[in-house]
Amino acid sequence: MIRNLLIPVLFIINFAAATAQSGVDSLLLVLDEKIRNRDIYVQQKEQKIAELKVARRQVKKASEKLYTINNALYQEYNNYSSDSAIYYLNANIEIALALKDAYKVNETHILSALLFVRLGMYQEAQELLESVQQSVLDQEQQLNFYLAYRELYVGLGLYSQNSRGRHGYWEKTKIYDNNVKRITKEDSEAYMRSTEKALRLGNKYAAALEVNDQRLKLVAPYTPTYALVTFHRSLIYRKMGDIEKEQKYLTLSAISDVQLAIRDNASIVILADILVKHGDVDRAYRYIRFALDNIKDYNTRIRSSDVLNIQTIIDKAYQAKNEKKNRELRIVLLVVCILSILLAISVVYVYKQMKKSVIFSRKLKEINQELESLNSRLHDMNNELKMRNLEVAEANHIKEEYIAYFLDECSKYIDKLDNYRKMVNKKLQDRQYDNLNKITRDNSLKEKESKELFVNFDTMFVNLFPNFLAHFNALLLDEERIVLKKEEVLNPEIRIYALIRLGISDSTKIANFLGYSVNTIYNYRTKMKNKAKAAREDFEWQVKQIGTFK
Repeated sequence: MIRNLLIPVLFIINFAAATAQSGVDSLLLVLDEKIRNRDIYVQQKEQKIAELKVARRQVKKASEKLYTINNALYQEYNNYSSDSAIYYLNANIEIALALKDAYKVNETHILSALLFVRLGMYQEAQELLESVQQSVLDQEQQLNFYLAYRELYVGLGLYSQNSRGRHGYWEKTKIYDNNVKRITKEDSEAYMRSTEKALRLGNKYAAALEVNDQRLKLVAPYTPTYALVTFHRSLIYRKMGDIEKEQKYLTLSAISDVQLAIRDNASIVILADILVKHGDVDRAYRYIRFALDNIKDYNTRIRSSDVLNIQTIIDKAYQAKNEKKNRELRIVLLVVCILSILLAISVVYVYKQMKKSVIFSRKLKEINQELESLNSRLHDMNNELKMRNLEVAEANHIKEEYIAYFLDECSKYIDKLDNYRKMVNKKLQDRQYDNLNKITRDNSLKEKESKELFVNFDTMFVNLFPNFLAHFNALLLDEERIVLKKEEVLNPEIRIYALIRLGISDSTKIANFLGYSVNTIYNYRTKMKNKAKAAREDFEWQVKQIGTFK
């Protein structure tokens, strides 16, 4: 309990300090710290969800109480896990129908449509909105109804390939935006957000900033609305060409997103794009990897395409940076060679001088000792350079193998999604709703994909480290050595340590990848350490040193 109270306090202190300094660099340091501690914020989110699920299990049948708990779970999952959010909205649809409550049916349909629009599921969102009975909507539902339609046509306008159709979408967007303003007060968040956007698109930046100032006064840091308002402010500065302030407010928005465990976010993706253009490649790479983890956990195709486009740019910059380091290493090696030649020339010259006079014998001895020391240091430098070259070669090889594997898997996944889309579309056209419902409830596809993922991972890893199992067994007691079954490439214990060899040591990440609980991963690791020949605290370090790629 005390820990849960301390975290928000520490956030406010860090946030105030960073804002007082008003420097982008200090804000980036705060964001870096938040990302390092992201597991803490995820645990907080999971704890809230777990408490709601406990309360839900105590409700035995469809009721107002169960509907309220499901709605609370949807709110927690809304920006955290789209699949779970959809699950609890669907559960509430069943409850509303069972209760014959038209108000709840409309409410759940509108909330589902808002979520589907954000996920790029425009057809599903439109079908839900068309099913809403507008005549019985209250003011709050009417507002959400107009907002859902507005965001639907915004999305269709942005992604439509038909320029003529796109114009129609923009016109409908304006109609629903006017409806939002018509039913809201001028000092409301919804009204001011629409006004600010219109001013920004009309290039009236000063007026847009004034409206944004009013919105900021109505929210506090460490809230979802604050993250959204600061993101909108960064869009104004982008239109103005003020990169520094755009970066500042993107960072503030990203800090709030990380602190709130919000996975559906755009701030950190755009921030990574800015950073790579300004040469901060390492930080941009960390941010885009963090964003990729988020979209994978949240499961949204719209964010995926945006992140993958920026990731390609960052990967190229990262590769260019490594190539620059390699060139620098070659230059250093060339200088060392030149120095070695000069050193050899010096030795010859000194030797000739020795023959001319015995007087210089003592001095020659001192020079020889110094030369021996230099040779020793040069030898050490050469060995160090060889080790660095091997490390760089290994890192480059693993990276190339991984990128090739990643691109291939992305291509396969896109094809599978498209085939699944075609199948769903065909069944919708044929009105095979029961069959489609049965297919979507079956999780065998996920199990199949997971099994295929493990097979691909095992094959790729063995291709990189063909002698890993033999070296791994050499670290274990003789009676504890692992023997794989005939059909196995890797078993779960070896797969865990394969991830550790690739540099993934965090049990939470390993658990998420393998589909186990964190406790299961911890038990596997503890059990294997107990079988080690050497000290158990050195076992995982020794695993990371195993072998080289082929």
